[in-house]
Amino acid sequence: MVVDAVADDLGVVRKAEVRLAQAHELARWDELVAANPDGGSVWRGREYSEHERVLGFTPVYLMVDDIACTVLERRIPLLGRLWHLPAGPGVLDVTTLMRVSDALAEFAAEQGVFTVRIEPLIRDDAAERERLLAAGYRRVPGWAPSHTIVVDITGSEDDVLARFGQRARRWIRKAARVGVVVERVEATDENCRILYDLLTATADGRFPIRTFEHVRSLYQRLQASGNGQLFLARLDGKVVAGAYAMLVGDNALYLTGASVRKGPGRSEENGLGAHGVGHAVQWELMRWAREHGAVRYDMCGTPPSWEADDPAHPLHGVGQFKLSFDKTIVDYIGAYDVPARRIRANLLYGYERMLIAAAERPLFRRFLT
Repeated sequence: MVVDAVADDLGVVRKAEVRLAQAHELARWDELVAANPDGGSVWRGREYSEHERVLGFTPVYLMVDDIACTVLERRIPLLGRLWHLPAGPGVLDVTTLMRVSDALAEFAAEQGVFTVRIEPLIRDDAAERERLLAAGYRRVPGWAPSHTIVVDITGSEDDVLARFGQRARRWIRKAARVGVVVERVEATDENCRILYDLLTATADGRFPIRTFEHVRSLYQRLQASGNGQLFLARLDGKVVAGAYAMLVGDNALYLTGASVRKGPGRSEENGLGAHGVGHAVQWELMRWAREHGAVRYDMCGTPPSWEADDPAHPLHGVGQFKLSFDKTIVDYIGAYDVPARRIRANLLYGYERMLIAAAERPLFRRFLT
């Protein structure tokens, strides 16, 4: 199928082509994702996408011209099939985004899909947001964080350390002096359970986490493919923190992490003391990412740049920690629905806004402002 005419450098009108990826393309899908204009994203990797089948998603792999688009399809009761492009499509400007997304929406409609949900890694811009809204796109909550810190991990280790803030370098040195050891461990059932128990103690009902079976399966699948690594940090022989990192192409991401708590009912306070464990863990994750060819390390979530210093923001503490590695918060343009069948898409949009308003969760409300 072809849609949405554009002109090439010679002024010849050409239409965008949307098609299913072929077998030879699927065999090197992560390479194609990494070759996209935005450099790719771990959320579009094949192993991660295939794992999402356990949550009811069906991966669909499409090519729009030469852009590899990873789609997660899900059936919504009474409405039909929704297509979601996690952290995609992989373009860098809104003009190209609209061309690709409109092509996808028309193709999706022919497949019986009622809406296409996009969340490109395009830098935020108020005028460009207005362009999308004026074109009929609908702002919705996203999958990947819309605000994050992306650390440049190119050059030598000394080069990377030199770009950190002084506080991060100081804590990394302190951790080494007091004997903090961060290990790359196999994603065995036992090690997955150790990290999961740290995560549940940290969450303590404040935020949702998946079941142990789900995260264990994900950790093991990614690590077996070479796209993930489990880490455990020890002090005096005891596990005090854990983390998981993943990568696709030259992009790495801090997927999750947790540390020991001060005690029952004190989930918001870590029990690490002044040992620099958190900084040591992040440094080891970055070292692993560098060894596997990554040049960027996404710290996966901060407050928006304009709220970084607001102590009332739910991610304030996390944000301040991550800012010690890099002072620049990247704000993305956010997630949008591109209706393929407008009546059904409007029903979903209204339902989701109602749920978010009823929940009265400031963190989620920020997605829609």
